[in-house]
Amino acid sequence: MKLLHRAARKILSWVDRWYYRRYRLRTLGPVLFLGHARYRGPEIKFEDGTILRDNDPIGRLHFNNASIAALGEGSMHRVGFRFAKLMRESLRHLAEAAHNDPSLRDIRVFQGVTWIPSHGEVVGFVSTPMPKSWKTRLLAGHFRLLSWVFAPSAKIRERVRPEPRLYWLTREALARNVGKLKAS
Repeated sequence: MKLLHRAARKILSWVDRWYYRRYRLRTLGPVLFLGHARYRGPEIKFEDGTILRDNDPIGRLHFNNASIAALGEGSMHRVGFRFAKLMRESLRHLAEAAHNDPSLRDIRVFQGVTWIPSHGEVVGFVSTPMPKSWKTRLLAGHFRLLSWVFAPSAKIRERVRPEPRLYWLTREALARNVGKLKAS
């Protein structure tokens, strides 16, 4: 089983590196990557008044799976606290980039997909379920595999019930709440 686990980790690490290059992602702190995309879908109005329309540019957030896997073993709470600290650091990098980087000027909304339950309300994340489709089922399978290969704790792996969700963060909410990240 260990051999299979190591082989799967190596393959998924290779896939992550390929994905990073393919989508020209950039590293933002210890656990986030950022890419650029176009939003495809119906108009969304966020609580802060930000409106996202079809074909608007968005910042696509991706987790750095290798960094998350390197959090190590331990209780679910201990690993969770380490992850939260690294996520706050990455979000501070995102806020700085959103404020200073001219290539991000037109991006009003950042979006990601994950199965991790949201605790990002303090920063302004809004979570919505992904529509049920073959893509969602495939993504749930991918998340189960990622969890099996990369999750740092067996207890965490056992509790994972991957339900892919979209996470949205407006530039406005990020700028308004970045101070809360510094205080944490």
